[in-house]
Amino acid sequence: MSTKKTKPTKASLNRREALRAQKAAEARRHKRNRIVGGIVGVVVLALVVSLVAWLIIRNQPQPVNKPSPSGNQVVPPDGDSQHAWITIPSTTTKAGALIVDIHFDYQCPYCAKTEDAYAVNFETLNSQGDIILRNHTRTFLDGGLQNDASERAAVAAACVDYADNTKYAAYHNLVFANQPAKEGTGYTDDQLRNQFTSAVGLTGDALTTFQGCYDQQQTLQFVRDVEDNNLQPVANASPPNNYLFGGNKPNADDAAGQCTGTANAPIGVCGTPDFYVNGVEFSMGNLMNSDWTPQYKTASQLLTFLQTIATQQ
Repeated sequence: MSTKKTKPTKASLNRREALRAQKAAEARRHKRNRIVGGIVGVVVLALVVSLVAWLIIRNQPQPVNKPSPSGNQVVPPDGDSQHAWITIPSTTTKAGALIVDIHFDYQCPYCAKTEDAYAVNFETLNSQGDIILRNHTRTFLDGGLQNDASERAAVAAACVDYADNTKYAAYHNLVFANQPAKEGTGYTDDQLRNQFTSAVGLTGDALTTFQGCYDQQQTLQFVRDVEDNNLQPVANASPPNNYLFGGNKPNADDAAGQCTGTANAPIGVCGTPDFYVNGVEFSMGNLMNSDWTPQYKTASQLLTFLQTIATQQ
């Protein structure tokens, strides 16, 4: 007895073709997602590896022969009495303003990336009185790069605050904007003393005061104090932050003691860039996407993020 085969109808053929097309499309989509995921993973891994590699450089400082401070040493007017930071000047501070601490080194390439993405928004929030912005100007990269450009740039910025603090933020931004593409090249005295001051409009008596301050390195002791003090787990006399470096808890050196040379010793901030809001630490990774674009495009968005982090006490 034979079985009669039923010839497929046109409708059933169309359904089968549609199913095959659907499966093929799903396969392509899954493959594409795997590729995209792989690319994102590689980018994130590259970011992490580059940050780790850079921190290794930071944690292996070499001695640099630097002159001792001399002459009439001064403290910039917006520098704190503990010699740990410079507060960005603002004419307005709202009740309950968040305290934001930023640790950076003028030769740090990742600091420059963050500066490029966020300087305007941080300074907008500071000028609006929503935050109190405190710059912890670090100079450790001089040891790793075997130059003195971080310290000279820090001295210059502090001298601008001393000569005319209304120009400090603009000068700070300009130093980063002119960071050499090749790490270790550093800044020239002509840039720091003449070119950058001219670009931000420092003139007259203020320019004369600045040049005298820079030529005599009158803020050098303050700058060195800032670097030294921010490495120490020292109690802060200005709550709500319990430690000089802005955090609520001191960090601990690693088992090898790569930062201070003392394994498991309590320390302040060992690397840059590093960030705190009301004593709660956050990182560059919280601010930047994997393609180095900022996660928060506006000052308002940045403020919402900071308010959220600040609650994680």
